[in-house]
Amino acid sequence: MLRTILGLGITLMLAMPAQAVDFKWMNAEGEIQGLETDYKNQAVVVHVWASWCPPCVAEMPEMAAWMLKHPEVKVVAVSLDSSLEDAQNFLNREHIAIPARLTDQREAAKLWIRGLPTTILLNAKGERVDTHIGMQDWSDKAWNNEVLALFQSNENTSHPSID
Repeated sequence: MLRTILGLGITLMLAMPAQAVDFKWMNAEGEIQGLETDYKNQAVVVHVWASWCPPCVAEMPEMAAWMLKHPEVKVVAVSLDSSLEDAQNFLNREHIAIPARLTDQREAAKLWIRGLPTTILLNAKGERVDTHIGMQDWSDKAWNNEVLALFQSNENTSHPSID
């Protein structure tokens, strides 16, 4: 009985829109930002990573290149490093041109982050459309089409699929 109740509770929490919990982070200027305040009613890709995570380090150059190719896609890449300086130093050292953002385990738990890297697709209603734990192949056609479709429906603009 207890197992059933716990299972139901976890299922309900996973089904909750990720934006409903208002995931927050600190930007490079030291300002606190969040999904609810800065991305309300917008589709967004949340990518949680850390410079001490080997799969994150391996994935980051490809993800950053993908972001440059798709500026219409709002990507919030947030580090779980111990300091903003650690995240920024990694990005600088690897010549990765994305903004340094920092969050902590408490905030990551709001999105049910269970491994790194984790990429979460949220639609404009703040609903979790997809979650990918582990390295993402940013050249994968199906993944690209899923992400681009999310933003096509969000902005009513035409984005070609990747064939």
